[in-house]
Amino acid sequence: MNVVSQSYPNNFISSTLRNSAWDGKPLGLYPFEGIHSDWQAVIEKVSNNFGSEQRQELADIILSQLANDGSTSQLENINRIKQENAFLVVTGQQIHLGLGPIYVIYKIASAIILCNDLNDRYPEKQFIPLFWMATEDHDVAEINHIDLFGDRFTYDIDWKTGVGTLPTYEMAALWDWMKMKFQRFPQALQRMEELKEIYQAKNQTLSTATAKWVSELFAAFGLLVLDPNVAALKNRAQRIFMSDLFDDVLHTKFTAQSRLLKNENIAVTAHARECNLFWMDAHRRERIAKVEDGFVLVDSGEKLDCIAMRQALEKQPERFSPNVLLRPLYQQAILPAIAYIAGPTEYLYWLQTTQAFVQLNLPEPALIHRMGGVIVTDNQNKKLARLGLSSKDMFLDIRALKMSLMQRLTDNNELELLQQNIDNGIADYLQVLYNWKSELLIDAKKQADVFLKARRKITDAAISDYLNAQFSDSGWNTVLAIQEDTFSVGFPQERKDFFLQYFLNGQTDWLHVLCNQRKYDGNSAFWFITV
Repeated sequence: MNVVSQSYPNNFISSTLRNSAWDGKPLGLYPFEGIHSDWQAVIEKVSNNFGSEQRQELADIILSQLANDGSTSQLENINRIKQENAFLVVTGQQIHLGLGPIYVIYKIASAIILCNDLNDRYPEKQFIPLFWMATEDHDVAEINHIDLFGDRFTYDIDWKTGVGTLPTYEMAALWDWMKMKFQRFPQALQRMEELKEIYQAKNQTLSTATAKWVSELFAAFGLLVLDPNVAALKNRAQRIFMSDLFDDVLHTKFTAQSRLLKNENIAVTAHARECNLFWMDAHRRERIAKVEDGFVLVDSGEKLDCIAMRQALEKQPERFSPNVLLRPLYQQAILPAIAYIAGPTEYLYWLQTTQAFVQLNLPEPALIHRMGGVIVTDNQNKKLARLGLSSKDMFLDIRALKMSLMQRLTDNNELELLQQNIDNGIADYLQVLYNWKSELLIDAKKQADVFLKARRKITDAAISDYLNAQFSDSGWNTVLAIQEDTFSVGFPQERKDFFLQYFLNGQTDWLHVLCNQRKYDGNSAFWFITV
């Protein structure tokens, strides 16, 4: 096992995110963008907004959800929350069967590493990592499956409310399916039994099972886990929910901020609505829409007038569930959080919240992009080494990778040089016709395009044939297979491979290596993990 860190590969992250998150070139769309944020200012704003009574309440809720079963580090961190010099670094994710793709683990590790970094830089403060379980999301199709070795198990269940309450104690078919995948590996079967005990405990839900497993995985690092669907916490956010329901100012602020993003040609990833709340109970999670005489629940058509809605919010705040834009505001109303670790899509929708934060006088946390990585097998590494390729090379596009290999094999890629000469010669030829204002320029350009396309196709094919002839094994096709499997930019490994696959195989030693890192900077933002 080995871990090597570097900056994000150039084609793995957009220039927008790179500038804002890593390179100290803020977009000016959010008060505290990226790792170069003014931490002292963030800390001061959060400190002034979070009192001792609220800290005590939060600590009690987290301890209760942990069922008094945490590690020494976790219990110490719960006690630290009560102190005014303690702050949270938060990351979150919609909870998923088997924890979901590896990037979820990378997000949690990122939160832990940022805490390590900040604890070293500000020893008079205490920084605590927290995983926010998005238990209220209700799109079951996004989370009801597990992928292992290119195959998928789907837990087919009709579920209309928050996925946190989804029962896991009757998923016998899931364990039978996994046993088939690992039937020849006794150690994997043992780990599976240990995991099964968590998921199939009596009355276990996806929320409680996820919390227990995540807490155990990161116990040594003091990670705290929170299910925010708690009446007491929702009660703390009543003024946010009240504003969203009974005036239009938040919709106006979200819309205005989204317009600023569009003006900068930045994708707007979340849709701002007049009402950004859902109604949630044991059977459903329905979007609330404003109508002329009150409100309507979109799916059922059930109507509530303004008086009934106000009474419901005052007496049953747990019935109200924030959408993706309102959730950051809810977070900052209930947590002393000085940073949020976001994935690339999250980062963009957090940029949409700036004016809403100001409107509600809530302290904005620093917006931090998560770290990322790839897991490479020892066998893959050996194959690449025989070809003189590094993991970093494998993120080049196909043509650049070919040229790199040809340069090493021939010192001087004659065919590519000749192709360049042809390209340049034809460009010069067309430039002369242009200077002469020749009527033949259009026909000449059409013929040149056809000719160059054919020449380029032949040149690329000839280079591929040459590379195949030079390598043993499957040659160039081996390189392509490894790139598609592990180093794909269009379909990244961290989004398709489940952490569960590595957990059951006993290939998780790298997790402790990651979480022991103490620098959160652009030069170590991306991991190459060899297992």
